Amino acid sequence: MRFSVEKFDKIGKHRWNKFVEKFNGSNHLLTWQNINYQAAFKKINNISFSVLDHNNTVALVALAINNSNSLKTFSFGNNLTPQPIFSNDVNFSLRKKIYEFIFDYINKLAKKYKIKEINFVSHPIHFYEHKANIESKNQFELIMFSSNYLVHNTLINKLSMFSKDQLFSQLSKYHRKNINKIMKKKLKFSIVNYKSKKSNIKYHFENLKKYHFKSAKRKTRPKKTWDLMFDQILDNEADLFCLLNKSIPISYLYCGRYKNFAWGWSQVNLEEYEKEFMPRHLLEWETMMYYKRNNLDFYELGERFF
Repeated sequence: MRFSVEKFDKIGKHRWNKFVEKFNGSNHLLTWQNINYQAAFKKINNISFSVLDHNNTVALVALAINNSNSLKTFSFGNNLTPQPIFSNDVNFSLRKKIYEFIFDYINKLAKKYKIKEINFVSHPIHFYEHKANIESKNQFELIMFSSNYLVHNTLINKLSMFSKDQLFSQLSKYHRKNINKIMKKKLKFSIVNYKSKKSNIKYHFENLKKYHFKSAKRKTRPKKTWDLMFDQILDNEADLFCLLNKSIPISYLYCGRYKNFAWGWSQVNLEEYEKEFMPRHLLEWETMMYYKRNNLDFYELGERFF
């Protein structure tokens, strides 16, 4: 047989991420860290794999069995299955053959585990030659294997295209007014990253967890996911931003980062300061400006809801 499979847990973090580094597609969704984070939730069985063509790795496939509902699906819980990514050497003809092999393999797993549904997601950020771009290439190629599709709107700022003033003018009148108002209150913007002292990272990260628990009044995610998020700061794959009122941290924004692209991941405010400061808007604005100064091209705010 021309194609074969190597399972995720046999490949290991370093080797898997080496492939991610070289391949093209929405690579940020298929890093070892991101797959493990998604698989850390309750009743998620990670069965991700790579595809080999005559012993050369040509594709990476993120896949999991979601056992959290009575109807089992291939998904990472509430998160859809990322579109596979491919080696730069794979042309259109070979790509199609690899997809046929992938779906044949998935169908065999579906029969084995009695699963009838898989929901893939493609993303407008596409990495090629180590840089992110927004493009429609291969966005709809999975339709040939699909019974239906949905289009989600996500908001992504191209930081490198516009000046600071231009980016500010693109905000709504409400956001501009709110940010200008909060700026007068002289809150301090602070960055926690891999360069920070570990004790400082731990202090602010524990605050992030504590504020989430206080806001939701319950445990919001498994301990393993928090551990992975903490490690990603140490590994220079994520940043934690904070607004302080004098010495008191009142708002946190945790961001993932891959190459020249960053995205807002988790945000929380200290509830008793929300009405006075409404800090989220200023915090995200300062975060985008920080990434712009550090030559990142794109920042994703998140899905747009109507």
